[in-house]
Amino acid sequence: MRALVALWIALLGCSPGEQSGAPEPERPREKGRVMSSTLSPELEGELAAIRKDPVESVGFGFKADIPYVPNRADSLIASRDPGVTERLVADARAPGDRVYRMAVLHVLGKRADAGIDAALVGFLDDPELCATAAYLLGAAGYREYPTRARDTDAVRAALRRHVDDAGTFADPFYRKSFRTQDFAIAAYVRVSGPDGFPLTSPDLVGHGLPAFTDAERAALLAQIAK
Repeated sequence: MRALVALWIALLGCSPGEQSGAPEPERPREKGRVMSSTLSPELEGELAAIRKDPVESVGFGFKADIPYVPNRADSLIASRDPGVTERLVADARAPGDRVYRMAVLHVLGKRADAGIDAALVGFLDDPELCATAAYLLGAAGYREYPTRARDTDAVRAALRRHVDDAGTFADPFYRKSFRTQDFAIAAYVRVSGPDGFPLTSPDLVGHGLPAFTDAERAALLAQIAK
């Protein structure tokens, strides 16, 4: 019997585990999703530091137009490895600590990958991350936020779908609550170009924290609806 098996293997030219058409082993899964690949020890260390204390991982910019500064992610931001973006997106999508997911999104928004905008647009549909994703779409290209190749019309259309969002954004970094829609409105105005919109502080809109009056909000919504 063993001789017959040996002869069969020799004729096929492969071992039983290498038979043609054998299914590839699946990547490990966690709660129904494929896990992203492990990064270098340095990058994993930065992610671990963020996860340990996500509130402290995003600092204040000390200027009204730079309200958020990731302060434990220099290598994650600078790395050109596309796997970093994949991992950040996966961590931001995974169920768990909302503040960690938000902190990871702030890191993602500082990266220069061409696919970042598409990822941020996808996060607009997440009630916990909508405001942050909108802010990062508006901040792109300003100061330390990189300019990325983007489909401006597609970004504007995505933001427009959220300008009526009635949700409340509880900002864990400033410990204040905002209207989610205000972040979408501000980002839409910034991406469109603030000229032509009824604004009292056009230089800050989409860069600083939104602070619209009821009258200003109504006027902006009317302009966006045209």
